[in-house]
Amino acid sequence: MRRRRRSWIVLTLPLLLLTACSPPDEPVVALAVRDGQPVGVLVPCGGSFGQLGVHLNHDDQGDQVNRPLITWGVHGEPTSEVVEATLLGQPPQGWEVADTVDLTAAESGMDVDVEPLTELRPGFTYTVSGSAGRDSIPVDFTLADLSRIGPDEVLAPRGRDATTVVSRKAFLRKARGSC
Repeated sequence: MRRRRRSWIVLTLPLLLLTACSPPDEPVVALAVRDGQPVGVLVPCGGSFGQLGVHLNHDDQGDQVNRPLITWGVHGEPTSEVVEATLLGQPPQGWEVADTVDLTAAESGMDVDVEPLTELRPGFTYTVSGSAGRDSIPVDFTLADLSRIGPDEVLAPRGRDATTVVSRKAFLRKARGSC
């Protein structure tokens, strides 16, 4: 009986390892506030291409059918350990504002209405996300959350479904460690 159980474990382990095709998303993006403006903070994990963006989160707005994707983002080559972009503002040096066309959806023949996000309004939930070598765990926020974030602090993911305000230093340490 014991021998069979061990064989089952030994045979199953390689299969489980093979199913893990890509690394899990990590806390490599956060939200900071500078001069009263929301700032996306991205820790590149060695990727040669990075992107950072924000979109209107429709999850708390009822019917999801026929809702447009309302988004803003920047992309470019990470040239520093930390990339910061004022949301809806000028991109970091060497980066550019992303076009609002969803090429993946257009190429696959899907009908997706994509609109540019031009302002953040009270009462709505937004999601900031990014990637550079690794995808990030997205960070949901409202404009009311901005007042909770002090200088040298960020709003960071706490698991997949929550956020927490932590020191910028602690976030950077954890993000770098997850790369």
